[in-house]
Amino acid sequence: MKYSASIIPYLLAAALPLQAAQQQRPSPQRWDVEGMYIQARATLEDRSNEHVEGVPVLLEACAREGHTEAMRLLLDVYEGKFKGLPARPEQAFHSVKLIAESKQSDTPEGRLMQAEACYRLALYLERGFGCKVNDVEAYEQMERAAALGLGKARAEQCRYLMQGKGHKQDTKRAWKLLRYQVELDPTTPNVFFYMGTMCYRGIGHKPDYRKARKLFSLGAQVNDANCLNNLAAMYERGLAVPRSEELALSLYRKAAAMGNREASANMQRLAFKVGIIANKKDKRTAAQKIHSAAVRVIQALPLSPYTRSRIRARLLGSSSES
Repeated sequence: MKYSASIIPYLLAAALPLQAAQQQRPSPQRWDVEGMYIQARATLEDRSNEHVEGVPVLLEACAREGHTEAMRLLLDVYEGKFKGLPARPEQAFHSVKLIAESKQSDTPEGRLMQAEACYRLALYLERGFGCKVNDVEAYEQMERAAALGLGKARAEQCRYLMQGKGHKQDTKRAWKLLRYQVELDPTTPNVFFYMGTMCYRGIGHKPDYRKARKLFSLGAQVNDANCLNNLAAMYERGLAVPRSEELALSLYRKAAAMGNREASANMQRLAFKVGIIANKKDKRTAAQKIHSAAVRVIQALPLSPYTRSRIRARLLGSSSES
């Protein structure tokens, strides 16, 4: 673990609350800082541990010593990403704003931390998290994060340009930047999703479902949940692909497992729809359906074939195994 020698830790320290008892303690050694960070992270990752109240104090102490990973984790805590720790929007906004507006660091690690701060600050300003909504400043911070080399920030900058949010709509520039980011790192979150969306919705040009399907497929290959969800929708509707509700359901399920809420809702909706269609196509009587279900249950019992046969004969009047 490298510790940044830039001004960032000192600026962040000004944003972190200090109690009088803590101020009197001597500065911890580097191995103590690393140990505190590991302890805090392990506590958060242990979902069975409900006693997480002391985690912010540990992370704040690490952040004051310039531990960049602790800074990132602390911001996650302030954003309310962990159960048992309420969000602290004002503290999160104040912290990232100080880092983002600090003098540019002369170390790669410091620049990356500053880019991350600009990226988060842009999202806070866009959503009004701990501050008033300001789309213009949000775009400026996202553009700055991209200039500092943060790939996911360049993709989000393109979203602003696509939508004309905080900046005049410029679809040509958005497409050019997205293609550039694909060349740099095709695994960048949302880069194929935004390109596919531009083709699907006809943003900047006429809709092109074939191109959209290709881009969503490329995103699906790098496990982009948004691309998986949109590709599933295309298979469900038969847009530029043969219609296949089974494949659509499989893609929805995969995206949902990755935490995509829209895919989860689509999966449940389609599963319900397919179930209704299957029942309508089933011409058997209710008694026949019950009989078949009972046979499947008996066959699944962890018993010998002879015992299952006896149970089936006793309950259903048949001694033959299916």
